[in-house]
Amino acid sequence: MLQGSKKRIWIALFCIVLLFSSASTAFAFGKTAKGPDVYAVQGMLKSLGYYGGPITGYFGNQTEAGVKAFQRKYGLPVTGAVDDQTLQSILWAYGNLKISKTPTPTQTPVPTRTPAPTPAPTPAPSAAPGALPSAEEQAMIDLVNKERAAAGLAPLAVDNALTRTARLKSQDMVDNNYFSHDSPAYGSPFDMMKSFGISYRTAGENIACNQSVQAAHEALMNSPGHRANILNKDFTHIGIGIVSGGPCGKMFTQQFIGR
Repeated sequence: MLQGSKKRIWIALFCIVLLFSSASTAFAFGKTAKGPDVYAVQGMLKSLGYYGGPITGYFGNQTEAGVKAFQRKYGLPVTGAVDDQTLQSILWAYGNLKISKTPTPTQTPVPTRTPAPTPAPTPAPSAAPGALPSAEEQAMIDLVNKERAAAGLAPLAVDNALTRTARLKSQDMVDNNYFSHDSPAYGSPFDMMKSFGISYRTAGENIACNQSVQAAHEALMNSPGHRANILNKDFTHIGIGIVSGGPCGKMFTQQFIGR
């Protein structure tokens, strides 16, 4: 989570890098573990070619075999468990995967033509319209508001501008092969909201990598930080962006604001 000096701003850190790299003691997870961390590791190992099983979020024999194969390849202790060193190596290898697979572009000679009319300038982000939720996005909004109702909280209103920025964030993670609250294109969630002209008193973001709306929702609710965002009484509006792609099948971004 992050807290601004002037505003109460909470972010649930679903990203494994942020979730574990700040820990002062070593951690490890292995066989029989389950949850969003296992989903992410399975997805990265699958992209790297060390895991051929389904992405279930459960650390079974196939996942252990994939971790061992990765550890042998990178000269790590072959334990089959994901410790600090193994995790950092997986993240490094996955982060470089897209770069290593991108072919060097070749230049094609362009024949001389009469210059085309100059296109109209792209409107600034703040002037861009919002977006209506898709059926999947609306289904997740309904699940969020069901949890809030069960906790005695007011439902979150759909904000179309937030829906658009959340969808852009999910697409950005797919296109640029990363999983983090900080976007190389848009910066932090708060920078992104402000650049698109969204005003707020308090704000937050959840991100998830999963195969379905229901599975992603359950994983978020089982994570204390994400659950706190979903059940934050200070939030009044929500936008959800769901995009197909990424190592788990779909990327999910939930953006919250309070006005």
